[in-house]
Amino acid sequence: MSARNRRRTVAAGTGVLAAGLLVVAGGAAVLLPDGETGSKPGAHAAVRSGSPSPAASTAVAPSVAGDGDPDAMPEVAAYFQVKDPGGETVRHVTDVRRSGAFLRVYTDLDEGDENTDAAITLCEWAAEYLERYDGEGEPIVFVHAEESGNGHVVLANKQSADDDCRVGETR
Repeated sequence: MSARNRRRTVAAGTGVLAAGLLVVAGGAAVLLPDGETGSKPGAHAAVRSGSPSPAASTAVAPSVAGDGDPDAMPEVAAYFQVKDPGGETVRHVTDVRRSGAFLRVYTDLDEGDENTDAAITLCEWAAEYLERYDGEGEPIVFVHAEESGNGHVVLANKQSADDDCRVGETR
């Protein structure tokens, strides 16, 4: 599949995922067929009562809203929301972007949060998304800390099939 066709396919799924995400974030139920396949992202029944926490609903707003940037990947942010309906991990995501063959997940985590559960989980989910829905080559993922004097430090990454998302000792 060419990059252009892949982007068209991804763009088509973006609207469906974003709509589902808005319904879930609003506290309603989203029901999709039990017989879903790996051909498109989705969720089984997801119910939340009450209103979502502000941190969970606004953390991925820049990506989900899409900013017209062709490198923005709002469908990945929506996929994270489906994987984490309680918002414990996804609340840290501030942006998801494609950078060439790489997928970059930007977070509000500190640069000292290397190899934390949240960073590793986001890396694994991003790699899973790429394996299921991108289909071209091995997934390459970088999970970044909030910008600091050192830039966006890498907290977790996957650069090959043998990689487990953990970064090596850097200090």
